[in-house]
Amino acid sequence: MAQSDTGTREPGMRLRQLEMLWAVIECGSMKGGAAQLGISVPVVSRGLAQLEQTLGYSLFLREGGRLVPTPEAERLTPSLAQMFTAQSELRRLAFGPGSGKRPRLVLAVTPAIEAFSAGWLTRIAACEALSDWLPVIEVMASSQQAEAVREGRVAMAVSLDAPPEPQGGKRAATAAARARELNASLRQRAREETVLIEGEDGTSATATMPELGDNPSLSDSEPAIEVPVADALAVEVAAHQPPALRLPLMLLWPTRWPLLNKPLCLARLNERPFVDLPESTSQGRLIRGLLKRERVTPAIQAEAATPDGAGRVARSGVAATIIDVLSARQALSGANGSLIGMALSMRSERYLELSWQLPTVEDGSGEQRVQAWLIDLLEAEVAACLAELPTENDEQE
Repeated sequence: MAQSDTGTREPGMRLRQLEMLWAVIECGSMKGGAAQLGISVPVVSRGLAQLEQTLGYSLFLREGGRLVPTPEAERLTPSLAQMFTAQSELRRLAFGPGSGKRPRLVLAVTPAIEAFSAGWLTRIAACEALSDWLPVIEVMASSQQAEAVREGRVAMAVSLDAPPEPQGGKRAATAAARARELNASLRQRAREETVLIEGEDGTSATATMPELGDNPSLSDSEPAIEVPVADALAVEVAAHQPPALRLPLMLLWPTRWPLLNKPLCLARLNERPFVDLPESTSQGRLIRGLLKRERVTPAIQAEAATPDGAGRVARSGVAATIIDVLSARQALSGANGSLIGMALSMRSERYLELSWQLPTVEDGSGEQRVQAWLIDLLEAEVAACLAELPTENDEQE
């Protein structure tokens, strides 16, 4: 509630809610307004609902697929136009040519890749196409990134996590084999089953059921099969999963520890000093599961909060560790030969996924081009990290 000149309490209206109102008025739809602001439709819908509750009246009516402002909202339109025209002019003066200022390009990363992101920032700063932006990094947990993207608080969110489901090994192979057996059984049943068709003259005939995967055309008289809403949403979500790059884990071993002419492998970690990662992180859980499956029991000396911290401890020569390949590259680059790095093979649940999320923007817009450049530069930095790593075999066991 805001204080008025008369000393009474007035309803508070947030600038962000007024931005949503003006965007929907300009575009005539929630979707268009959301795209213009670079946020999701549910965020706009929720913001306008809160504004209507504050004002005490409706703002839009739906007519012919468009949202038409109510008379009450139309009274606000001239003031909104004046306010946001002035805001655009103010932004031009503040960040335009000769201002000495650049608009911020906020990028969110998880703690696991905070050190790696320095190289990504360097590439962004050197990119001529992004020279008008000031890139900054905000570190946040993966669970917080989705909301930040939806609300348009960040231009891109990047995380490095272990996928939640099993990715390989005996359980995955068994599940895949059972799926193949079930599919074969269903196909066999489809071939064997028949349907009785009775003609107009009283004769009958049998027709074989179509095999799974067939897509016979439906006649106009045949009713279309409606897909349940939940299933349709599941298909849509699967089709729009964020992209991901698979990255291996890496074993870091102090060079002052003798190997007695034996190859470096996970088994060498038995009873050796080891730096662990918290079990509360997906990377920590992945590494603990890997050691358990391989029946390797290192002597846990410490628990580092981040992979970068574990790499620094290993670089001091007091313990070995297993961390993601991006953090390992940071550790090896400053080790001056005090560390040996060995990338583990990515079979049997031994990889991490670098993924990113982007706010919804209009196709062909300047924001979409910025997103494409950010992705290209991120992938280039990952490729550069991998190219600088040792070229030993995946695993010498």
